[in-house]
Amino acid sequence: MDNQNFDAIVIGSGLGGLTAGALYAQQGKRVLVVERHDKFGGAATVYQRKHLEIEVGLHELCGFGHLDLLPQVWNQLKLDDRIERLPVPSFFSVKKAGGHPQQIMPEGWNEAKAAALRLFPQHKHGILRYFQILHGVRNDVFRFVTSNKTKWWWLRNGPILPLKFRAMFKYNKITVSQLFEDLFGDEEDIKFYLAANIGYYSDRPQELSALFYAIAQGSYHEGGGYYIKGGSQKLSDALVDIIKEHGGDALIRRTVTNILLDDNGRVSGVRHEKNLTIGKRRDPKDKLPHQAYAPVIFGNAAPVVLQSMLPLEHQQAFMAPFNGKPLSPALWVLFVGMDRDPKAFGVTEYATFVIPEHCRTFDDYANFKTAFSAEPGHTMPGYVFTDYSKLDTGMNTKSRYFAVMCGIDDMNNWQHLSEADYYAKKAAWETALLNDLDRQFPGLGRHVVFHEMGTARTMNEYLNTPMGATYGFAQNAPFIQSKPPTTRTAIAGLFLASAFGSHGGGFVGAMLSGANAAKQAKKWAGQHLPSTGATASKQVLAEAATN
Repeated sequence: MDNQNFDAIVIGSGLGGLTAGALYAQQGKRVLVVERHDKFGGAATVYQRKHLEIEVGLHELCGFGHLDLLPQVWNQLKLDDRIERLPVPSFFSVKKAGGHPQQIMPEGWNEAKAAALRLFPQHKHGILRYFQILHGVRNDVFRFVTSNKTKWWWLRNGPILPLKFRAMFKYNKITVSQLFEDLFGDEEDIKFYLAANIGYYSDRPQELSALFYAIAQGSYHEGGGYYIKGGSQKLSDALVDIIKEHGGDALIRRTVTNILLDDNGRVSGVRHEKNLTIGKRRDPKDKLPHQAYAPVIFGNAAPVVLQSMLPLEHQQAFMAPFNGKPLSPALWVLFVGMDRDPKAFGVTEYATFVIPEHCRTFDDYANFKTAFSAEPGHTMPGYVFTDYSKLDTGMNTKSRYFAVMCGIDDMNNWQHLSEADYYAKKAAWETALLNDLDRQFPGLGRHVVFHEMGTARTMNEYLNTPMGATYGFAQNAPFIQSKPPTTRTAIAGLFLASAFGSHGGGFVGAMLSGANAAKQAKKWAGQHLPSTGATASKQVLAEAATN
């Protein structure tokens, strides 16, 4: 492989990087994607096991409400022409262990509100106020984000921002626990019902920003949830196709070892080599590094990973904005293949959140991640059981039914174990979790014909995230800070396009961070590069080649 010149290089192929690359390619830029695994997509992938197609990461995709930013990105990339979104029939159901009746949270503002009032009429005032707050926060954030914030706008509005965007500023300062305590006091059942899916955002309601929660939860209520027909791999592949259709390229089984800088400290390219841990081929030539040049790099990785690729003298400045930022939780997943439809055993909804008996208060969610520190089955974690057979996914159509159990995990539960002890512990917990699934839905366990578990350690190894952090940095209060996360970095030409970027984690957050990175890169290139044509500045690349 010869050295190659590009307008931009994407390190990693998660949705943040692929979105940035696809949008940049649409501007007439030639983009290279370098991915260390054998599939593009990161958590947005599908793989095969024993005639079973396994969805790695996507439960349901939100962000399609009229006050959301994702539709702008989605429409710009014309993704509806390439993939099919399947609406999820209900938001979720809540199943508390100990014989409590299942409670269903439907899709839609009005439907969700009506269901809450029907189940908890004694909390009418708090429920109405809750949905009013979600509406108010989303309206404020939309108005703020879409404002044309020129210098004059800031001069005119800066002093009165807390008054102009009252809900946004108020709920930026408090946590979800504080919000619910204000609305419902110590009445815990209503909290479990309204926010059973809090694990989609955080493991600690005591720290999670009420502002971030309101934005995301309101998006589900307003725009609904979606799955992608054929699996999330279809989304990743569509973004790669856009890059290639505009003259770019995408490589798998290649690991970036170095980010190259020119004499002025600007990015000039990357050095990459074959990932010898993937695939069976062992050609000595594969060990040889290759170089690709570009004046813009999108880092689809955790900042600490990108730091390791930079020259030593630039690492401290790069990491300074990220030092001390708390990480999001890790997740565990148990992929389950069955030979009977789960509905035969009482699984009525697409997503069922199982709350264990020991979880008595809403704040006890924070204890779920410690379950794996004890003997298997001693204390069960809470989890969501997602039954993909409720949708026409286009997958697993040959008498095979696919579902996933998923919950909060902690790297400390696994990282110090030997390989043998790790796999033994994981196998024991697989058995304990399947037994619990059978307790919740009697008879289902006898029809599990395949199961495979991933832990925080798996997330760390596969997604290359510190401590297995699945959602990037924690979205704690205050969500809006004096120095909020950004896609721009201290290294000229290097932009953060990942769950660790400007919009938080999850599929939507990663894509929005990628979109912001592409926007910032375009602006920066217009100001600093001699040429913004269809190929990267030949002057910049010539300088890079001599360094």
